[in-house]
Amino acid sequence: MIALVRSELLKLRTLRSTAWAAAGLLAIVLLTASFGMGNAGDKGFSTPGELREPLLALGYAAAFFLAVLGANAAAGEYRHGTISQRFLASPARSRVLVAKLATYAGLGALAAVVALAVAVPLAQITIGSKDLTLDLAGGGARMVGGVVLAAMLAGMLGVIAGALTRNPATAMVAIFGGLIAEKVAGGYLGGAGRFLPYALIENVLGLNTPLAFGSAVLALTALTAALAVVAQRLVVPRDVT
Repeated sequence: MIALVRSELLKLRTLRSTAWAAAGLLAIVLLTASFGMGNAGDKGFSTPGELREPLLALGYAAAFFLAVLGANAAAGEYRHGTISQRFLASPARSRVLVAKLATYAGLGALAAVVALAVAVPLAQITIGSKDLTLDLAGGGARMVGGVVLAAMLAGMLGVIAGALTRNPATAMVAIFGGLIAEKVAGGYLGGAGRFLPYALIENVLGLNTPLAFGSAVLALTALTAALAVVAQRLVVPRDVT
């Protein structure tokens, strides 16, 4: 398993898309932490909870980046035919899927921590001149935990989307189209809409909280696990060409 995770990390280091994704996320971090806090102190944007909202939105962007990166990496192996060599090297295909899930969960945690490590000090400096604070002692742990867990689970969901679709373009349609479809259909589903993937990610982050934090994390984890089982049972064992 360790060897499979290392091979995933090696692949990531050699892909240009990894560098572009990291650069894009860094740009969003810098813009959010500086210009995004420019209106701090205005009505409706002065309390610690309100001031942390842009950082939670940053966490949503990080989660989305991880989903796209994971989907592209997983589906790309099918698109380019390299998945055949990977399965030949490790005939136990479920181990390959688990290694991918573990890799992108870890990458999600790392990306979230780094993004917050850059964004939080910059944001605090920006609002500090206005005698405002993020009150990290009061809500910092919840913010960090939500961002890290959301990024981890989103990375895993991206891998699952890539494995299910086996095509990068189709995987992107599934991710972006799923977001649009969920926003459109959510209003018609009533309470059930709370358990859709993007709604649960937002709940874990704290952008909306119809469920308690622990319940949202458990629901999103259960959904991710269920989809992983579907991919492992129905899609991964299929022939590859």
